[in-house]
Amino acid sequence: MLFFQCMVALVNNVHRREEGIKWWPMFYTTAMFSFVTVYTAVNLHNLSMSFIDNREHRPGFSGPLIHQYHVRHMYLGLLPNVMFNLNNWLADGLLVSSLFDVAPTLPGV
Repeated sequence: MLFFQCMVALVNNVHRREEGIKWWPMFYTTAMFSFVTVYTAVNLHNLSMSFIDNREHRPGFSGPLIHQYHVRHMYLGLLPNVMFNLNNWLADGLLVSSLFDVAPTLPGV
């Protein structure tokens, strides 16, 4: 719901003064929302597989931590880490990019 409210705020004519729609913030918001959604969905799926489906992974080695240890180098183990890092880079880039918009000022000039 929050994603749709952000998109409506970016597209709504009330928030713009005779300018076109700024597509860059829309793509940025969509990418960040998509990365977080994939991260959350795959992470919850991994936790479900670990704690519910594989309670007894092997004889002698049982438990969800052993299953997570074996899955960490597979597709479902790497995908949440990649999505988290991509989203973190986008968030850092959003914070750093605003620093370059400000013109440097020298005192007394």
